[in-house]
Amino acid sequence: MGVFLLPTLIIKRPLFVPRLFAGYTRFLLKYVAGLGVEIEGLENIPKDNTFLIVSNHQSAWETLVFFTIFKNPVMILKKELLSVPLFGWFLIRTGMIAIDRKNAASSFKALLRNIDQRLKDEQRPVCIFPEGTRNQPGQPGDFQKGIYLIHKHTKAPILCVAHNAGLYWRPHKFFIQPGKAKVFIYPVLPAVFDDDILKTIVPGMIQSKAKELAKIGDKKHE
Repeated sequence: MGVFLLPTLIIKRPLFVPRLFAGYTRFLLKYVAGLGVEIEGLENIPKDNTFLIVSNHQSAWETLVFFTIFKNPVMILKKELLSVPLFGWFLIRTGMIAIDRKNAASSFKALLRNIDQRLKDEQRPVCIFPEGTRNQPGQPGDFQKGIYLIHKHTKAPILCVAHNAGLYWRPHKFFIQPGKAKVFIYPVLPAVFDDDILKTIVPGMIQSKAKELAKIGDKKHE
């Protein structure tokens, strides 16, 4: 698919490419691997795309399927992915935001500028996984402070999302188990909360729901 879509790289923002790739992946996951998805709260997604998607991180699943749930989201990812032939070229051209973990301070300033551009100029939601790395279902990681600095800078509403996809596509594993991943989308949090309140509300909402969804999935596996 990457080779076939190479000519689209001449387009400034070929945003249909990640939608196409993710849609095809979701199709294969369902009809080849047997992994479907059930989404609750689609009506909570704001019509205005200038918001932050904040989600737990368990698998490669959410970095793909979220493109089929939200309209033209921007992923924040590690800089090394930009060097992957073909794949990295599309990441750059479609406006994904890379962060250099080795140069955290200067990279974070560039990150804020890029987020401003995607939210305000391109009107695309920005997706953040504040745990920083994939975690086992039911074992959430600590939220990094970057999410609160980003919120303070952008003053954008936050859309909290929780899922249990890691039960079926385990972190750092190749094999995928059949089943139905569940996604829960909360009503949007308006940009009226101060950081101290958000530091309690956001992790509490996402991690409590993620644990609940993990238990539901575990019972179905029994």
